[in-house]
Amino acid sequence: MYDLILVSPKNTQLGRFKRFVPVSVPIGVGILAGFLRKHGFLARILDTDLLDINLSTLEAELNQCKKPRIVGVSVMTANVANGYKIASLVKSIDKDAVVIFGGIHATVMPDEVLQNENVDYVVKGEAEHTLLELISQIKAGRIVKEKLGNIGFREEGQIVYTKTSTKVLEINDVPMFPYDMFDSSKYNLGFILTSRGCPFDCIFCSQRVITKRVYRYTDSERVMEELDYIINKLNQPNVTFFDDYFTGDKKRVMELCSMIQERGFHKKASFGVQTRGDSINRELMVAMRAANFDSLMFGIETASDNLMELINKKETVQENIDAVHLAKEMGFTVEATFIFGFPTETFDDRFKALSLSLEIGIDRARFNNATPYPGTEMYNMVKNELHAEPGWVNFSSAGAVTAGIRRKHPLPYVPEGCTVNELEGTVLLANLLFYLNLSNLKKLFNPQQGGSGKWFEVPKGKLFSPGTLLDLSLLASTVLIRTLRYLMTSRNCRRFFLKGIRK
Repeated sequence: MYDLILVSPKNTQLGRFKRFVPVSVPIGVGILAGFLRKHGFLARILDTDLLDINLSTLEAELNQCKKPRIVGVSVMTANVANGYKIASLVKSIDKDAVVIFGGIHATVMPDEVLQNENVDYVVKGEAEHTLLELISQIKAGRIVKEKLGNIGFREEGQIVYTKTSTKVLEINDVPMFPYDMFDSSKYNLGFILTSRGCPFDCIFCSQRVITKRVYRYTDSERVMEELDYIINKLNQPNVTFFDDYFTGDKKRVMELCSMIQERGFHKKASFGVQTRGDSINRELMVAMRAANFDSLMFGIETASDNLMELINKKETVQENIDAVHLAKEMGFTVEATFIFGFPTETFDDRFKALSLSLEIGIDRARFNNATPYPGTEMYNMVKNELHAEPGWVNFSSAGAVTAGIRRKHPLPYVPEGCTVNELEGTVLLANLLFYLNLSNLKKLFNPQQGGSGKWFEVPKGKLFSPGTLLDLSLLASTVLIRTLRYLMTSRNCRRFFLKGIRK
């Protein structure tokens, strides 16, 4: 019997790409489950990317939960609509069950969440200690508001909030990630999270809502213990550091590299990270390569310094170019993300980004559409120009790529001087043109090609299976039809494609 259930709602906006997007471990609910277990509460994790949630399956899960039943749902803007559906199902099965929402969307839009009659509590910000106290009180049968911080709920029909707590979580109080709670046959468990936060404040990043730009990292000895478990117990040959800003403290990275070599981990596994171009140098790259770090992902985002300033990236295009060149020189696989659709952005800005990706030797690239998520500065900048559909179902940074032949959900924001058709089309075409390069296409389909930003994957050994070939054919047909439509209906899409083909 479980003390509570923690749910990670699925994102239904992947369309035909879903078959080829690697299944990600729901890290947020995993961290909470591990923290609660440390303090005596056993959580059942439901990942609805893998488990089809309906009345019968959810009732079976609730029957394994001690009363009073507690269901925690972690939501981002992109999946909050599914979170609401799950809350409704829970209440239809057990009206006395306590439903708690947390995560980024619940933190920035608590009033909206609590207006849903199926949600009893909202937990704002970093949830470990807050959720632990709330669960303890619910299980004890008595709510003492004075002991609760960062909690919202309804009282006599009114939404009320407890005191705001500004206490920063001590990251070393959080136990090692509970890998044992996840089925290794369904997930890639070759990952580790060794820090929280980022000191920067890019206008499009909603993660700062939770971490408040406070950058902390786990003690190096603890990191080694976790790597030992991942490499020697779980037998993972590739380990990705999911830190937002891995090279934020160069002295610490050098120490980790030295400790990895001392323990021989570099002989058993390779490592990948995501970081910023302005935070690496040759000395660091030498140390990381010696420790068998072989993959770097940079958020380059744009090839325009004007846009770099607008999005508050606090680095330059040239710094990213220099970082990619250095990383390639040192033998790293390099991945990068780009974003189209920032305010004031022009056609030339978008094409410059595609050109840059093709010119500087990036191995894998992903082009997304700018999405002004609630809680970001970009949201505040353009909120009067947004088109938000009910449940925020059109708020997906990959929406322009993963949309089907029929556009179900228009993009939430399109900058002045551009059309929805042009923005969607150029995002899709940029991804297509990058992988029309045969070398890049091989890297996309190579099952041995690891990396911190791998977003497309064909299961090993199944590339030529009838089911995979059928799914790939349907996906290719969808992309082809959409491409032809954009080329036929948008002059700028035709310009973008013809100029890109010549690169």
